[in-house]
Amino acid sequence: MRTHSSVFQLNLPSHIFVFMVSAKRTILIIGGGGAGVAVALSLSQSLNAAAYTLQLVTERSFSPIYPGMLRALTTSEGSFDERALVTYEKLFAPGKPGEVIVGSVVSIQDGTAYLAGGQALPYDWLVLATGTTWEGPLALPLDYEMTRRWINDWQTKLANAKDIVVIGGGAIGIELCGEIRHFLSPDKKITLVHAQDELLNPAYPSKYRKALLEAVKGKDINVFLNDRANVPQGHYTSIRTENGVEIPADLVIPTRGGKLNTAFLSSFDSTILTPNGSVKVLPTLQVPLANGKSNVFAVGDIIESQQQKMVSKVPAQASVVVANILSALGGAPMTQEYKGFMEAILVPLGPKSGRSYLPMLWGIILGDFLTSTLKGKGLFVDQSRQGYIAPQLR
Repeated sequence: MRTHSSVFQLNLPSHIFVFMVSAKRTILIIGGGGAGVAVALSLSQSLNAAAYTLQLVTERSFSPIYPGMLRALTTSEGSFDERALVTYEKLFAPGKPGEVIVGSVVSIQDGTAYLAGGQALPYDWLVLATGTTWEGPLALPLDYEMTRRWINDWQTKLANAKDIVVIGGGAIGIELCGEIRHFLSPDKKITLVHAQDELLNPAYPSKYRKALLEAVKGKDINVFLNDRANVPQGHYTSIRTENGVEIPADLVIPTRGGKLNTAFLSSFDSTILTPNGSVKVLPTLQVPLANGKSNVFAVGDIIESQQQKMVSKVPAQASVVVANILSALGGAPMTQEYKGFMEAILVPLGPKSGRSYLPMLWGIILGDFLTSTLKGKGLFVDQSRQGYIAPQLR
C-alpha cells in the first residue's frame, strides 16, 4: 500500500544536505505509530526518491490516535470513534520516497527484517519505533472493521454497566473515569483502584497528585489507594481487593499500563534489551549493537529512559533520529543528541475539567479551564491527524 504525511513538524539543522549516491539505499522503519510516522514523514520530505528507498512497516492499515481513544470507546459524541482512527493514505507525497507495508515483523537478522508471512525486507538503516501494546479497552484489534466493532462493543458495555471498577490510577485510568462520568449516566457508580499511595507515580510532585485526587473525587468517583485487584473470570457482581475491600462491580476494566513491543528483538541482539524490555540507546538514539554497527536507531516508548513515556517527547526524539540519519547519509558525523523533555502532564476528566502540571518556576498546576483548553476538548485528535498528511497534500 502506498501513501502520503507529518505527525509532527520536525526542525532539522539547516546545514544538512543529502546527495545522490550511486547505489540506492534503504531506510526501514518498524512501527506505524506517532514516532515511526514522524520519522518517516520527515525523511521522506528530505530524501531523493531516485537515491533512497523508504519503507514504513506497520501491523495495521490505520493508526489509532490514543489520546482520543478513551472518548471514542465511551461515546459516539464528537465522532471520536471515527476521527481517532487515521490511515496512511496521504503520508507520502507524490515524487517523494515512501512505502507503507502492512505486516508484523517477527525477526531481524543483520541487514534484513522478516515479516510473519516470510517476506524479507533488506535495509541499510533501521529505525525501531514499535511502541506499546495496551490492555483492557485499548487492546485494539489489528483489523480496521474489527476495531470499529470493538469500539461499538465498549460503548455498549459502558452504557449498560451500573457499577464500574477501573484498576490502575495512571493517566489512562483517571481519564477513562472522567470520560465515563461526563458522557454517561450520572447514576453510574465508578471506582478507581490504584496500587500506590497517590495517583499517577512519583515522577510528579505530591502537591499535583493530591490536587488530581481531589478533582477525581469531586466527580463522585470512589478511589482506593495502596490496593490492588484483578479482573474476575466469568460472571460477577463484585470484586474483592487485596486489602479485602468488597466493591460492587458489573464491569471491571484494567488500565495498569502497557507492554513494550520488543520481544522479537531478543533474537536480533539480546544485549540491547533491558530486563523490562526497553531498548538501550546512546544520546544520539543509536542502538549500541554488539557487532559494533551504528545503523540502527530507536525512538518513542521503547527507548530506555528515566522519563515518562509521553507523546509530547516524540517530536524531539524524531528530530534527533532524522538529523543523524541525514548527516550520515551526507557523510557527516552523527552529533545530534536527545537531551530529554520536561515532565509536563495534562490529565483531563472529560472535555470540561481536569488537572495539569507544568514543571516550571515553582511547579504550576492548571485547573479545569486550561486543562480543557489545552487537551480536554479535542484530545489532540485534529492536530495528530494532520501529522499523517504530507505538507504538499494538506
